Amino acid sequence: MKLSEKTFQVLDALDRQEISTQRQLADYSGISLGQVNYILKSLLKKGLVKVDNFRKNPDKIGYVYLLTPKGIEAKSRLAVRFVIRKIREYDEIRERLKERLVAIERSGITRVVFLGPTIIKELINNLIKENNLNIQMIDHYREYKELKGFNPGSFDVAILFDDDLERVLNMGELPDIPKEKLLSLW
Repeated sequence: MKLSEKTFQVLDALDRQEISTQRQLADYSGISLGQVNYILKSLLKKGLVKVDNFRKNPDKIGYVYLLTPKGIEAKSRLAVRFVIRKIREYDEIRERLKERLVAIERSGITRVVFLGPTIIKELINNLIKENNLNIQMIDHYREYKELKGFNPGSFDVAILFDDDLERVLNMGELPDIPKEKLLSLW
């Protein structure tokens, strides 16, 4: 078995919590019980995890899954690999957003309203500043219903985080905004 992101989740859960059942491990790691069983068997074979008896009472069987030193090392390597991959993904998204914002600016749009998560609004504002774009985000709303009654003349376009513009229009939540004033971020 190749060490995967799910393997990392299991190793991380074992490293952070005292886990005594596979069900606890499945709940904590967010992986199905069957997958946890398969991953644990593999980790036990590789010597990355061991099972210890932690109850002294002979009438009760109690086990705890523990990372071995080899398991801690494997978890660390996986963590580095996943962090690097996530940073690359983040950089790719930033580049894609920058290209989209440059295209928006080139089309003559300067005043925008953003509809979407606050964290993305902040990312967009940072990209606008970093790239000296002539775009001003004049307002931000997390939900479409917050835009009802907003004067469409006060902005050039409303940039929607949602990539399915037709679905948003069919929801009927933006009756005051003309379709030509709506633009998908993606």
